[in-house]
Amino acid sequence: MKIKSLATGRIYEIYLERSGENQQPCPECSQDRKKKFAKSFSFNVMKGVGTCFNCMARFVEFREPVKKKEYKIPDWKNRTKLTDQAANWMRNKRLILDDVLTLMNISSAVEFMPQTGKDAKVICFPYYRNGELVNIKYRDGSKNFKLYKDAELIFYNLDCVVDQKEVIIVEGEIDCLSFIQAGVKNTISVPNGAGGTNIEYMDNCFNELQGIEKFYIGVDNDAAGYKLREELIRRLGPEKCAIINYGDCKDANEYLIAHGELELFELIKTAQDVPVEGIVYCDQIYEDIYDLYLHGFQPGSKLNIPVLDELITWVTGRLAIVSGIPGHGKSEVIDWIVVLLNILHGWKAAYFSPENHPLSYHFGKLASKITGKSFDSKYIKQLEFEQVYNYINENFFFINPENDITINSIIEKSVYLVKKYGIKILVIDPYNKLDHCQEKGESETQYISRFLDRLTNFAIRNGVLVFLIAHPYKMPTKKDNPAQYEVPTLYSINGSANFFNKTDYGITIYRDRINEIVSIYIQKVKFKHLGHVGKADFKYNDVNGRLYLPTHELTYENYLTNKSRLEQSDMFFDDGSTDKIPF
Repeated sequence: MKIKSLATGRIYEIYLERSGENQQPCPECSQDRKKKFAKSFSFNVMKGVGTCFNCMARFVEFREPVKKKEYKIPDWKNRTKLTDQAANWMRNKRLILDDVLTLMNISSAVEFMPQTGKDAKVICFPYYRNGELVNIKYRDGSKNFKLYKDAELIFYNLDCVVDQKEVIIVEGEIDCLSFIQAGVKNTISVPNGAGGTNIEYMDNCFNELQGIEKFYIGVDNDAAGYKLREELIRRLGPEKCAIINYGDCKDANEYLIAHGELELFELIKTAQDVPVEGIVYCDQIYEDIYDLYLHGFQPGSKLNIPVLDELITWVTGRLAIVSGIPGHGKSEVIDWIVVLLNILHGWKAAYFSPENHPLSYHFGKLASKITGKSFDSKYIKQLEFEQVYNYINENFFFINPENDITINSIIEKSVYLVKKYGIKILVIDPYNKLDHCQEKGESETQYISRFLDRLTNFAIRNGVLVFLIAHPYKMPTKKDNPAQYEVPTLYSINGSANFFNKTDYGITIYRDRINEIVSIYIQKVKFKHLGHVGKADFKYNDVNGRLYLPTHELTYENYLTNKSRLEQSDMFFDDGSTDKIPF
């Protein structure tokens, strides 16, 4: 067996004779001792941990890291030209001429299209990185698309960014070809349109885009395009972005057809920088205003738990402050909520959580909530471990600075995670573990106000839901039962009433240990369309750290493999009866 020293990080191979405790010379210190063969080291196979009682080094079982995600590479056949029919369509209908089609290796083929369930003649758009083919987009005559199965998602025409300081980003390959036709070769396209929920291409192309100083966002002029535009701006940084306006045209190709190459080229010169911070004109938010006019105030994202969704729904760009008596499960409840937001809505999360140390323990807690099982090889088999490891590795990130643990440091690292991985949740757990930098002459109340403003501004500017967990300082007992504490409020947090006044969501976790009920008290929801005050009662599952309804049985289902039941509320729906859903 291989083991790892937590003191030095070294890996050792040891031989074990028993399934329980094994005693032998310490691999770390025995060579430096006079009694080299003294059995000061004990390793427990069942627990996977060991200790040397001479040097006090601790060891854990070492497992080789799970391999990174592997992508399939398309088999590129010798397709050297388009069919006459496809070439004529490109030339006459889209105004993309032969020299551009040849430059970009556009070709024809026959491919099975899943939308129609049969083979079709298609146009092939090859995706290259460093001159190597990594993906292919296929388009048939009915505007059906598909990408090569299990290939890497990257921007179309990614190689054009080499040595460039400015890049145009559009929504489709033909829009990209339109700008190239107009002489703008430094144009790239998202691979799966504005409706594609998988924006892994942003992660995969992070390094290539680091040197770009200006991004011209020229996605489609429709609701889906606006949504994609906002996400690109959020990830790339508004200070680097300008917006191309197609006027009464939908996209770059439509503009090329209507106005010609020169006018399309000139659009870059009239692109509007993303507005300067602090100045907002109604024209800049017209789409948001008109959408609100058409549809009214809409609730936020739900957890598909009716008893909780009636009280609170979630949106990014907000601050949620969570309090509760120590030991009542604040961190466990928030972890569970974050896991559900991630699985149901794809919100990636980052944690600054020194109370969940070491990080492997926190990983284990998250894995238990996702798989429904205790994080132990007796219950989670190797394939399921690899599944959940890869999922957590791609969706959850841990901020663990060695020295600077100020709020500025945490926010700086969080902004990096927004841009590189697109996180939409930040958990700071707890407030009192940060190094607080109170300015000279500044009162504690003034400092807390400035601190919360800093968090709120970060949340708004980066589209992130921030959870700040803070302990109460006063915990009065109940008059009729001195053995139990009163339910604390956000006003119970030490230092300032601003913890209540400045938050968007105010939440308290309270555990009734006599009746074994965990209550989530919603004490503040700033906007009424997102929820209202009230409480929801649950029981706590000690095995996997999830909450479950008192009228239901324990839930042990794997969220990843039973996502459809989560999406349909099947795991949590409470009809008020005592019937239990069997699992």
